[in-house]
Amino acid sequence: MLVDATLEMPGQLIAFAGLAPVEEKETGTGLYAETKWLDPRAMPRAVGAGSQIAVSRWTADRGTPRTEFATMPDHCHVVALALRDTRMSLSTPSKLLFEGAMAAGTIFVGAPGQQLQARVTPPFDFLHVYVDHRFFEKDMVSVHEIKPFRDALAAELGRSLLSEDVHRFQPEYAKAVAATIAMRALGRRPVKGRCGGLPKWRMQRLEHYLAANIDKRISLDDMAALAGLSKMHFAAQFRAATGFRPHEYLLFKRIERAKTMLAEGRMSLVEVAFSTGFNAQAHFSTVFKRFTGKSPARWKQERLSMAA
Repeated sequence: MLVDATLEMPGQLIAFAGLAPVEEKETGTGLYAETKWLDPRAMPRAVGAGSQIAVSRWTADRGTPRTEFATMPDHCHVVALALRDTRMSLSTPSKLLFEGAMAAGTIFVGAPGQQLQARVTPPFDFLHVYVDHRFFEKDMVSVHEIKPFRDALAAELGRSLLSEDVHRFQPEYAKAVAATIAMRALGRRPVKGRCGGLPKWRMQRLEHYLAANIDKRISLDDMAALAGLSKMHFAAQFRAATGFRPHEYLLFKRIERAKTMLAEGRMSLVEVAFSTGFNAQAHFSTVFKRFTGKSPARWKQERLSMAA
């Protein structure tokens, strides 16, 4: 039986996965809106009160870089899912966990009581799934062993939770989606015998090459030769280091360059497509929407309107 554990706060609404939220007149949203990173206020208390999973969203379209600090709730794991590309550094008091361009679909997990620090540059959009420690009955890998990793399916699932109608009219679907995201993150196991990541000096060499040749055809052979490795070893080490397959990372870098060009507003879409290595505007548009959730034209319009 589902217990109605939905809580209302002034101007905000806490909605638990699997529960139909009470309509919030001011915001009309089905997700709790965090005004500060990983600061759900009443939500951690409410998870234990009636539901084992709760969902919130932390997002900003503009602003200056900010540094955030948070301590995870004592009785919850927190699964953070990036819904759009952003730049971020993430660390504990003793260790750097991530630094650089964080692609949409990247997941990181906070352990109960863990202290985290983030340096993030807008725009950003994160979905936070708070998971009571009772949710998993079987033993699972310690979250301290889980490095940030990318999961394209989780990104698609996460975006499906952004619709108010999903929480209002499809509560069981919302519950299943949140649970799936949590299980994909918390059920992740280290792969035995996994090869080490690509050394930093090789990665830097590759980054410089991609930046200088982003408008040209670049193959797996080209990237492997630059790193001085066979295609098989390069692909394995590259994925271990970045969470991307080499071709997928190349597409990611092309889209990052395209976003810069679109924000400048001086080039047409077809010019941006050819300048970032795509052979056709249609293919460029398809890939752009896959990475950002928006068409290039819409993304450009929104960015230029914000800058006006």
